[in-house]
Amino acid sequence: MARFDPHSNLEEGLRDLLIQSGFSEDVPLPSDVPKKWERFDDVVILPPSAFVSEFWDCVSEASLWVCVARCLGAERVFRKGEVDGPMRKPMIEPLLMSSRGGWAVRKENGIRYGYDILQCMWSAGNVNERRRMREIGKRGERILDMFAGIGYYTLPSLMADPSITVWSCEWNDAAIEALRWNLKENNVESQCTILEGDCRETVTSSDLEVDRIILGLLPDATSAVDAAIGAMSEKGGMIHLHGLAASGEYDHYSSNWISEIQIASNDYDIRPAALHRVKSYAPRWDHVVLDLNLIPHHDYE
Repeated sequence: MARFDPHSNLEEGLRDLLIQSGFSEDVPLPSDVPKKWERFDDVVILPPSAFVSEFWDCVSEASLWVCVARCLGAERVFRKGEVDGPMRKPMIEPLLMSSRGGWAVRKENGIRYGYDILQCMWSAGNVNERRRMREIGKRGERILDMFAGIGYYTLPSLMADPSITVWSCEWNDAAIEALRWNLKENNVESQCTILEGDCRETVTSSDLEVDRIILGLLPDATSAVDAAIGAMSEKGGMIHLHGLAASGEYDHYSSNWISEIQIASNDYDIRPAALHRVKSYAPRWDHVVLDLNLIPHHDYE
């Protein structure tokens, strides 16, 4: 049996569509026919540059998106944009929809993530960091995820061991709805408490004492450092601080972050444990995670 080749299938389907619209069989396809796309659930997400030239005005939009969906084995088609604003809402264009609206489910490392792709972001490039959060989980840990979203790091952390508990902070209503669904779908809802609202306020008012804190906000999560330090166990623990650093200048950025956190943490000595590159974020800029150990001063007395 011949192997399904989505690229060839797409090109053949587009040519058939153009022939039906009166073009010759050897018409060259424009350069904005995509070579890459995201495909999951019954969804295909095209890159921002796909099918944007005036050439495609020669066919109806409806017939074009139906053709793309059929050729790529999807029912819904979207075109990707940028993530915008403090709510981290994606700019994504619906091109061919169904009764499911924007709701879709991704499967990654044995975890099901459901969310509305019109309302919530997803970064495929963070896959290794999500996997790492599951790998480093320790029995009985108490974890605070201060920018939880749909549970990008909450879910892997919980799946590491049933004795782990997580407090997940989020203020985007669509993300909270998805997080609740995801906790139930993955059978870990009893291990998690959702703190709705601005994490700087909800954490401060919750009288928490945790062993590990995830500060997963880009470009900079240091605005939540004071609240995070206040929730750290008296015995100390670890902070995973996400941020952007210029390629080749990681030491400069990590030193600044360490100094900023040290100012906010009078009761702890800040010791860097490791710095992990997650992905390229923009030309010459990388998404990194700085792991920091917070050691109580009395440990040195």
